[in-house]
Amino acid sequence: MKSRNLLLMMLIAGVTMLSSCKKNDDDTGPVGSNGSISLKVDGSTWNASLSVQAVNSNGVINVTGSDSNAKQAGVTLYGVSAPGTYQVGPPNAGNMLRWTEGLGQNDTYQANGVIGTGTVTVTELSDSKIKGTFSFTGYNTSQTSKQITEGTFEANF
Repeated sequence: MKSRNLLLMMLIAGVTMLSSCKKNDDDTGPVGSNGSISLKVDGSTWNASLSVQAVNSNGVINVTGSDSNAKQAGVTLYGVSAPGTYQVGPPNAGNMLRWTEGLGQNDTYQANGVIGTGTVTVTELSDSKIKGTFSFTGYNTSQTSKQITEGTFEANF
């Protein structure tokens, strides 16, 4: 009888502990994150599941997201201080879009002031937050290209 009462008390305590746990509905981003970043590459959707970080310092905005498989996406903007659509690629020096799909020498595809083309549309920008979309054709060091489409980002600084 005592073991049955003990088991019943442990069950009640366990249910009470579990029911007191509340899911945080505001937790929409990855672990260690200040936001979200996602895109499509070769028709497959990718989301930053490990971390998203953003910095806005001295006229440079950088939003980077990663996953546990060494994949990363990055948006870098120079001198952007208001919502709008910004070009990436020659002759627009400064702005950069990046997709990395591994640790190999040819696994990073970029559009920047030298190679590739793309656009970034900033839909929201404040002292504490940035939000927008992007797409680009990026090239790696062997001049192979990748189409990155339906990119979205949202991050807190």
